[in-house]
Amino acid sequence: MKKQVYHWQPELSLSIIYWSCTFGILFLSLILTLENNQPYLVSNIVLGIFFFFVFLGFRRYFIITNDYLIIHALAPIKRKKITLSSIETVRVGLRCIELSSPELKEAKQLFIMSKKTKAAFIHQLSSNQLFHAIIIEDATLKCGKQD
Repeated sequence: MKKQVYHWQPELSLSIIYWSCTFGILFLSLILTLENNQPYLVSNIVLGIFFFFVFLGFRRYFIITNDYLIIHALAPIKRKKITLSSIETVRVGLRCIELSSPELKEAKQLFIMSKKTKAAFIHQLSSNQLFHAIIIEDATLKCGKQD
């Protein structure tokens, strides 16, 4: 059976900062390319750094196993393994979800997902036998941190 991967982005302000810096690297590479008429090693290295950061940006994903929800982040040391039975609530917004669990660094964590990915993730999560959390549909849930 193929493992299902559900991609996510962090809350809105962190996503904007990350992707702005990443595309800033791309524009720096393009500027360096336009400064010379022939291929230039420095601009190619900077373009390679841009592709590396794009690759890292798409490495944020969830994997649901029989017992755990594995949250992959940019760095492998920030990978979290949460037991499905420890998840207390899942709030589902229009473009994001919020997980509440004592095993998270903060008690609640917000994840931005596309509509299709979010629907498939919630479906597989709710169909798991160990998952007993309350799923709350909340149209007012925002993609940024709330007070």
